[in-house]
Amino acid sequence: MPSSSIQNDQKFLVKSTIFTIVGTLLKVAGPVLMIVVARVFGKEIFGTYVSTQLFVLTLCRVAVLGLDKGLHRYLPQNNVCGRPLHEGLVESFWVAVFIACLFSVVLWVGAFFNLQTISSGLAMLSSAEISLYALSVIPYTMLNMFAGASEGNRHPQYKIFINDFAIMALAPFIAVVLYFAGFQDKFALPVGFFAANLMGVIIYFVLINKQFPQIQWFIKKRVPRELLSFSLPLGFSEAVSTFLLRVDLWMVLALLGPETAGIYAVMVTISNGLKTIRQSYNPILQPVVAGMSGERLKTDLKPVFSYCVSMVTLIQLTIGFFIVLFPEQTMMIAGKSFVTKENPVATLGILITGNLINGFFGLSGSIINGLGKSKFMLLMNIFALAMAVVMNRICIPIFGIAGAALSSMSYQIMQCIWMNLYLKKMGYWPYQRNLCVQGVWILLLVAVNYVINFVYFPSLLAKSIFYVVVLMGLLLTFWMQGLIGKKESWKKK
Repeated sequence: MPSSSIQNDQKFLVKSTIFTIVGTLLKVAGPVLMIVVARVFGKEIFGTYVSTQLFVLTLCRVAVLGLDKGLHRYLPQNNVCGRPLHEGLVESFWVAVFIACLFSVVLWVGAFFNLQTISSGLAMLSSAEISLYALSVIPYTMLNMFAGASEGNRHPQYKIFINDFAIMALAPFIAVVLYFAGFQDKFALPVGFFAANLMGVIIYFVLINKQFPQIQWFIKKRVPRELLSFSLPLGFSEAVSTFLLRVDLWMVLALLGPETAGIYAVMVTISNGLKTIRQSYNPILQPVVAGMSGERLKTDLKPVFSYCVSMVTLIQLTIGFFIVLFPEQTMMIAGKSFVTKENPVATLGILITGNLINGFFGLSGSIINGLGKSKFMLLMNIFALAMAVVMNRICIPIFGIAGAALSSMSYQIMQCIWMNLYLKKMGYWPYQRNLCVQGVWILLLVAVNYVINFVYFPSLLAKSIFYVVVLMGLLLTFWMQGLIGKKESWKKK
């Protein structure tokens, strides 16, 4: 079938890669504005804001029950099976919204009784602030569902431009505008977050109706059993993974206080620019793998997967080298108070190294999910979460925020080893030999981070010249590997 050919897969992946690159450039606005927020509101308020915001996002991830990810697989099957193209979307949407409303009500009741005072990190938040954050659970849950439906309908650009860029940029922008307009400091951040999410929901309603002209929003149907049984394991796995991604910041907040959490939050915000690149390829690669027959998995999996790994790693390296070479200058965006005695080169370097390793080896998780092995991913993520909690509890009191970064890197390495051993056991090794070049680049970045931190302290001019040389080398790698324009390179073993 033409729709199952590697040529069509390549066309989709290249198109999605272009959207991802453009989206990555636009995403810079989000972290930069978040750092401006840190500068305007101060370390303490910023640390509490980021931690509370991440808690809200985690609740939203639980509320969708994995149905947004399940739509990646279910919606494409509607056309094949002769079902309405939108079947499963509306039913899943209302279930997720109902759960989100329950979460909001629980948070409002807790705020009424001032239960946030139980946590030392959240004790500074008033009941009104907690209530405003709780209000954002509902629209952000809607955004997750709409993004999942668009990705399942092969429109990943909507999530890239709305969820990953517009919302993340608008929330801090609105908060800063409210602050300078005289709005009360403690309310500006949650109101900005809610307003940005609401704008995203309005835009998505237009786009979803355009994608599915026959959609009916008010129907009395249950979520299809096939969709639910596939989604629930993914949902539990995603929920655990979401806690896993944020446990280090929460434990820094609990063990070291909101001021230190604010410093670490800036570092995480900066280094997460690399993480989001790898994550943006999950909904691109997974549907392609899921659509491959057994024969195609033997012949086409390796070139398709290696293409994605090549692109992810090269984009990450471009950003990673800049942060490693200019960490103080990057941190100074947030203000002088965020450059502390705790060496930002070491901490940022650890976070970046972990994300680079995860970018190279972590995409194997998309293959495992594409093959329908979601239970394995759930088991692995539960183990990783337990490992992260234990390591953070041990390392943070000893090494401070560097300990949190070490914990983050350690569990990512463990996940990568476990996933690839599992794939090898199933008979798949999806890495082409030319990926060794990307491996050498990663080792070079680690070496540079060590040298400029402990051995040699070059001038700003020397760093700038070296970064230009690195960029030229990465562009040469991109061209030599034929990542765009040389289709025959995909077939090389």
